[in-house]
Amino acid sequence: MKRKLMLLMTFLFIGIGLVTAQVSKVTGVVTSEEEGLPVVGASVLVKGTTIGTVTDMDGKFTLTNVPSSAKTLVISFIGMKSQELNIKSEMKVVLHSDAEVLDDVVVVAYGTAKKSSFTGSAAAVSGEKIAKMQVSSVSKALEGAAAGVQVISTSGQPGENSKIRIRGIGSFSASSAPLYVVDGMPYEEDAVNAINPADIESMSILKDAASAALYGSRAANGVVMITTKKGSSEKSSVTLDARWGVNTRAIPEYDIMKDQRGYVGTAWSVLKNQTGDGQQASKDLINSIGYNPFIGVLNDQMVSADGVVSSAQLRHNDDWADAALHNGMRQEYNISLQGGSKKTTHFLSLGYLNDEGILRNTDFERISTRANITHNVNKYIDLSGNLAYSRSEKNAGQAQGASLTNYSNAFMFTQQIAPIYPVYAYDENGVKQYDEDGNVIYDFGDGTYSTRMGGFSNQNVAANSNLDVHRTLNDNFNGRATVNLNLFEGFKLTANMGYDLMNQVRTDHMNQLYGDAANVNGRTYKYNIRSQAFTANQIASYAKSFGKHSFDVMAGHESYSYIYSYQYTHKYNFYTIGNPEFNNAITMSDMSSYTNEHSMESYFGRANYNYADKYYLSASIRTDASSKFHPDNRRGTFWSVGGSWRLTQEEWLKDVEWLSDLKLKASYGTQGNDGILDAYGALVYQPYLQQYAISNNNGQFSVVETYRGNKDLTWEKSKNLNVGVESGFFHNRLKFEMEYFLKKTSDMLYNMPYPISSGISYIPMNLLDMKNQGVEFTISGTPVQTADFVWNVSFNGTHYRNKIVSLPEEKRKEGIIHGTSSLFRLTEGGSIYDVYTYEYAGVNPENGAAQWYKNELDENGNIIGRTVTEDYNQADKYDLGTTLPDFQGGFSMDFSYKNFDLSVATNFQIGGQLYDSMYAKFMHAGSDMGSNWHNDILNAWTPENTNTDVPIMDGAQNSNGQSSRFLIDASYFNIRSISLGYTFPKNWMKAIQANSARIYVSADNVAMFSKRKGLDPRQYEYGYSAANYSAIRAISFGVNLNF
Repeated sequence: MKRKLMLLMTFLFIGIGLVTAQVSKVTGVVTSEEEGLPVVGASVLVKGTTIGTVTDMDGKFTLTNVPSSAKTLVISFIGMKSQELNIKSEMKVVLHSDAEVLDDVVVVAYGTAKKSSFTGSAAAVSGEKIAKMQVSSVSKALEGAAAGVQVISTSGQPGENSKIRIRGIGSFSASSAPLYVVDGMPYEEDAVNAINPADIESMSILKDAASAALYGSRAANGVVMITTKKGSSEKSSVTLDARWGVNTRAIPEYDIMKDQRGYVGTAWSVLKNQTGDGQQASKDLINSIGYNPFIGVLNDQMVSADGVVSSAQLRHNDDWADAALHNGMRQEYNISLQGGSKKTTHFLSLGYLNDEGILRNTDFERISTRANITHNVNKYIDLSGNLAYSRSEKNAGQAQGASLTNYSNAFMFTQQIAPIYPVYAYDENGVKQYDEDGNVIYDFGDGTYSTRMGGFSNQNVAANSNLDVHRTLNDNFNGRATVNLNLFEGFKLTANMGYDLMNQVRTDHMNQLYGDAANVNGRTYKYNIRSQAFTANQIASYAKSFGKHSFDVMAGHESYSYIYSYQYTHKYNFYTIGNPEFNNAITMSDMSSYTNEHSMESYFGRANYNYADKYYLSASIRTDASSKFHPDNRRGTFWSVGGSWRLTQEEWLKDVEWLSDLKLKASYGTQGNDGILDAYGALVYQPYLQQYAISNNNGQFSVVETYRGNKDLTWEKSKNLNVGVESGFFHNRLKFEMEYFLKKTSDMLYNMPYPISSGISYIPMNLLDMKNQGVEFTISGTPVQTADFVWNVSFNGTHYRNKIVSLPEEKRKEGIIHGTSSLFRLTEGGSIYDVYTYEYAGVNPENGAAQWYKNELDENGNIIGRTVTEDYNQADKYDLGTTLPDFQGGFSMDFSYKNFDLSVATNFQIGGQLYDSMYAKFMHAGSDMGSNWHNDILNAWTPENTNTDVPIMDGAQNSNGQSSRFLIDASYFNIRSISLGYTFPKNWMKAIQANSARIYVSADNVAMFSKRKGLDPRQYEYGYSAANYSAIRAISFGVNLNF
């Protein structure tokens, strides 16, 4: 027995020795080529085995059980090119940056695609670029970032979404907005500001039918794909980002009169030109302007009979803009946890933003959280879930949807009111007045302290901003869930579900002390809105490769349901000042509620074919049934085909060293649009039905038709052609992409004007045909790349033309007038925004009167020429060009030198016209006393100044009437953002146990240059200026830590 035991132990030791002899120890360090610094968290794997590890804080790794039979080690890290190296006991590995990693994969409809094989048109923006911007809504992050994408930021109010237009104007009486898709599921446009930009991994813009048709009718105007961050099977990490900054006004006021004496003198000149008597003008002046701004000067002595303005001391030096506006503070904090294992990954985030506006008491506050989890149950089942919640509060300067010409709009009021009128109350000696509690008293121009003209009486935006409430509270919940069944090799069944819920409570309270609600002792409007959308799809896909052939096919079904509930209540006569709640009011004025529903059921399919990574073909089809149309017209079928050819995979180009990539591509497809709008721009959910309003008429029902439906209404259809080339040179150090696009839209949804006698203003029809065609390009490159210094540049541009192809026969001669103040006219061959107005002919040098052109007619009424007239009502309108730009683009540069990084992003527009209605109001000839003037008015015609285009100041009503005089070039150049950062050396991080640390300074809306001071063409979608909330310049200091 003892001998057997000894023999067994001998064999055991020999076996252990043999096993020990078959394994070895490998150590090494991984560094980056660009920085020469250790790469933390790089994957190190023995090829053909499951043996592996990750690098530590110093980039070092150790493998203690490498089989002697193993020959190769695979080292990889996100954003760097993987390497396969022969195994040595001690290794030094240098990883190179892979500039193609982000561009290599594009998020497309129901999946992803390699850019090299993609036949459609798409642009990608990385989350890293988005994170460098200071935006409260991700919609603003695309400004100048991609060719073919126009971002219209109509308001600088923090929390406001921008409008995005892809490749021009998509429709006329239907929505032109793209479809938003978040993590594979459609997402409501109004809720985009609920997404924390720090949670975004990437954004893709799908621009043609081949890329977007698979989403059906909702993608008629393109798709904005947002992919949020996911977990990683690598080492867990925690990222903390904090920034603090200040918000200032990015766009100055117009060059308006600030000099009180200058205003008084100009007002006197109007009266002098009207009467011809300087002494009478001095007497009438107080009745004209209503207020004497001088101390110790009689009303009729503010200006002498010969036009000399008094030099006496002024009662005040108030500035309306200073009183209503201020510099706001901005603070933002984001923390995220990212990690997982081979089977489960997770991403958790929490964010807080407090963004103060430049208008006092306006701001946007948001707290957001997100959880993304994926789990591999086994080789057959994968699960993923994505939950997000956001709570936001927005305090605005005026009620949502209120006219920008309303006196409650501070950006109108502070520029339009004459500088002579004080913000605060003063006595006749210029002493500021305070109440018994020591609070400053505001002046309302109602005769108590001063009297105002021009409609500005009983108004004070500086006072009202402290008492009025325009608050919007939003709760957004979003859920996504996916189940993948991998039944056998290449075949997969997928089920996706998405649910989006938004609860909104909006309060608009006008105080009982001042303003237009004072006569009813204050009023409050409350709106309760609840919207919910549910999307579910089921997809079967199969992929197979054999030899040089590869193909994949997909078929699916999708259902979509949307419910919008609205409740509105109005009460007035409030008791306590500052309390906007209904329990503080006693008089009910109005109440209403309604619910709208929309549903869609769809079937879709796609097929892709690839031969030798050289030739690619794709095809897709989708059929939608929309509840917006009559049951006979609900279903629409849309399709696309595409192909591409990678020439650099051909034998005759493979050896061309300087040519890295060359691909030709083309696609063609159809799309539909069911998003018809009413006259106010709101969606109509059942446009095929007649709709009525019910009201109380002395206790009886009163039923009035409000909408004349059309049961024959059907899909707006578009045909899309896209042809492009993609190329790379010198190992992709230089890239060039260019695409031509043509979109023909027929059976356009159009609200056809109806005779007033019918009781309705329009009826929805399928009438117009339109096309957009253009060229877009992107050039990007790395001019310099050394171990210490890298310089990247990118330039994109878009040129397109819009054309009305056909109009209803009865409208072809006269065209269709539309737009604000009837400024535009649709004609066959023209664009959708062609200006049609009076043409200014300058000033009559003899008398200073304004002149306009009019047609000369023969005895048969035929136009034989034109002449000028001083009678505005006798002038004729002319087609005067378009407000659409000739060229739009963006230019950006990124620099890195050792541990420093600098990025600059700009965008611009060339050409197009803009009707500057703001400037027109400032150029009245004295017909609107009490309203301010632009300083250009000082160049008005006088007998001594006859060479001018500014008419005489004589109070004429039509001198500043709508005409070409106020059309201006809409070109601009905008320095969109600048970011400067410093990343601390890796070896400094050991003290705080961190992977990395970066400090930075960021500035957004740095500077904008346009043709006129105060004019911001970026804010006006249709080329008509208004008193929009000014864009905000944000400058912040930030810290980013990763553990």
